[in-house]
Amino acid sequence: MTVFLGGGGTAQQEAALWAPMLARRPRVLYWPFALGDDMLSGAETWLRGSLAEFQHGLDVTTWLTLDGRGPADLEGFDLVFIGGGNTYDLLAHLRTHGALGWVRTHLAGGGDLYGGSAGAILAGATVGVAAWHDENATDLTTPGELAGLGLLPGRALLPHFAADDAPRAQEWAERLGLEVLGVPEASGLVVEGDDVVVAGPEPVWRCTPDGATALPPGSSIPRGGATSGLVPPSSGPGRPDGVRGLGGP
Repeated sequence: MTVFLGGGGTAQQEAALWAPMLARRPRVLYWPFALGDDMLSGAETWLRGSLAEFQHGLDVTTWLTLDGRGPADLEGFDLVFIGGGNTYDLLAHLRTHGALGWVRTHLAGGGDLYGGSAGAILAGATVGVAAWHDENATDLTTPGELAGLGLLPGRALLPHFAADDAPRAQEWAERLGLEVLGVPEASGLVVEGDDVVVAGPEPVWRCTPDGATALPPGSSIPRGGATSGLVPPSSGPGRPDGVRGLGGP
C-alpha cells in the first residue's frame, strides 16, 4: 500500500509523486466525484492527457458514479485516483455508498491511492478544513460525518497552500484540535508503511496552534499521529508560492 497525496497542482508540478506512482504501469480507476456535472464529461480526457506525460497507454477506467457498484468491483485495479473539486460533495457520494470502507479494503489488500486537492483532504482525519475554500451544500455537518479516511491520524491536510497561509492554518489547527499539513501545489506527501514523506520539490508546512514549520523535501513524519517527531532530510527547503481553490480535476 502506497498513498500519494498531491497539493493540487499540474501533473508536472507533482512529478515527484506521479513518476514513481506510475512507474509500474498500474491499472487506474478514476473517481471524479468531486467535480460538478459540467466538468464530468471531460474528466477522463484530462486524466489520460496528464498520465501520458509519464506513461503512454495506461489502462484507465472512469466511474462517474458509484451507483450499481460494490467493493468487489475494485478488484483488479492497482491505483484508485481521486481528484479535485468540492470535497464535501466527494465525501457525501462516498458515504452514500459506504465507499470509504471500499478504499480502506483496497489499501489493506496492497492497492495504491492517489488523492489530489479534494482527494488529498479526504485522506486526513477530517475534511472540515475544506471550508477554507469549499461550500458545504451537503447534509454532512457533525464531526463524525465529516471524518475522512483517517490515513493521517491526528492530522488534516490543506492543499493549494502558500507560506502566508500559515497563520490562518494555525487557527484552523486550534479549531479542529488537529495538526494541519499545508501542501503547496508543487509538492506532495507519500504515505507508505509507518512514514509520511515530503515528496517536494517545495516544502510542506506543519501547522499547530503554537506555530508553523516548513518540512523540506525528504522529511519523514511518523504516521502514527500528530505528536510524532520529524526526521530531517539531507537537503534544505524550497519556497512555496501560489494558492487557488479546490475546484480543479
